[in-house]
Amino acid sequence: MVGAVFFETLRRTWQQTLYWGIGLGLMALVGVLAVPLLDALDYAKLLETLPPMLLQAAGIGDDMTFATTPEGMVALVFFGKFALFFVAYPVVMGMRVTTNEETDGILDVLLSLPVARARIILEKVAAYLLNMLFLTLIIFLGVWLGSRLIDIPLHTGRLVESTFNLLPTLTFVLAFTTFTGALLGQRPLALGVVTGFVLGSYMLDTIGGMAKESVVGSLRLLSFFSHYNPSGVMQYGLSWLTVAGLLALSAVLVAGAVWAFQRRDVGV
Repeated sequence: MVGAVFFETLRRTWQQTLYWGIGLGLMALVGVLAVPLLDALDYAKLLETLPPMLLQAAGIGDDMTFATTPEGMVALVFFGKFALFFVAYPVVMGMRVTTNEETDGILDVLLSLPVARARIILEKVAAYLLNMLFLTLIIFLGVWLGSRLIDIPLHTGRLVESTFNLLPTLTFVLAFTTFTGALLGQRPLALGVVTGFVLGSYMLDTIGGMAKESVVGSLRLLSFFSHYNPSGVMQYGLSWLTVAGLLALSAVLVAGAVWAFQRRDVGV
């Protein structure tokens, strides 16, 4: 039955997604509620005391005007600094597409059914994409509620764009994790590669921001975190070219996962 894997995946993961959403939504709420506190602490003067290298590492450019606005504070304090928390979800779910069940020795039960291997990957990925949309909606509710509880006005349109800017990045991480798991099979190895990739991308983006004129600064574009760019989205809106690029790479990785999964023996 077409869609059986999709609906079974949703049934088994909707509660976990809800818990993730509630946690991240509460973080979003607290992040927005912290804006008046930062304003009261004279955030602008605090930034002036920091060396330029640390400002660059925090995602603040030479012009600190935007960073001291309410939207800038939300972009930097919440969307920027909590990026690693966001990408943890697609890593966990991407490991569940094939890797966890293969390592636990139960994937052969699913493969014994009349279900094509391609369908297993495609329907599970589709279910997790729907979960991530739901997760993003809960995060936005936290941001929106926080914006209504403080006296400082926030640009609602920019909050919407900044929240849904998470989706292309989460999709890319899900696709990369799925591909790595389908290619390597065993959970410890696949998880190690994915963790190294995510942390390496984060460090490359951070160090590259601190040393823009160096070779590392030039390599920063190789980090997917540099394309996430919460400050830029909050200031200027979504870059549809970046969104299209991340989604195209994600599609290639999912296609690669299908190819790899169909062409190797599954360990049971």
